[in-house]
Amino acid sequence: MRFSALGQLHLRCRYEQFIPGALHPDGRRYLPQVVITPLAAGPDTAPDTKLWLVDRHHRVDPELAGQIAIARLLCALSTVQLQTPPFRAGFAPPTHGKPTTPLSEPIVYGRVAAVLAWEVQREHLPFETLYTELVIALDDEATIGLRTTLSAPRIADLIGCDHLTIGDWIEVRRSRIDILALEADTVVTA
Repeated sequence: MRFSALGQLHLRCRYEQFIPGALHPDGRRYLPQVVITPLAAGPDTAPDTKLWLVDRHHRVDPELAGQIAIARLLCALSTVQLQTPPFRAGFAPPTHGKPTTPLSEPIVYGRVAAVLAWEVQREHLPFETLYTELVIALDDEATIGLRTTLSAPRIADLIGCDHLTIGDWIEVRRSRIDILALEADTVVTA
């Protein structure tokens, strides 16, 4: 899966576990899964937060498990809306989730760092559709991507404005989070 701003996505994490895909009765393997703990991922990310990700694109090296790594994550198939103050940043469990289990669909709070695509269509359907790609800052160093298509009678009513701009605080829900890359962190900290 290509994302034009892949180099801008940066989430330092501890790569906890690689779970190989289970064998299906037809002989094919299900996709592998990965558990990571985000590090410095915004003030609203609890210190023990774990993310449960599916390695849909086979980008993760199982041999790196246990190491500090840089993950390049992309939220997909999400809903987006403006936040209201007080502004939040980070990963949080959904209202129905348990904070002690790895999150597969966390709520993501952050600030728009880049708007890569914003394409509203009105002519083909009786409602508006929006295709958008964003880079979202969770803190000064942690960023993730977003690629989604939304539909509503009026997109502005759905997200809370006509067009997101750099600096807008947003809330992302119901995301499938794709891991586009995971590399060992080469920065040594004391």
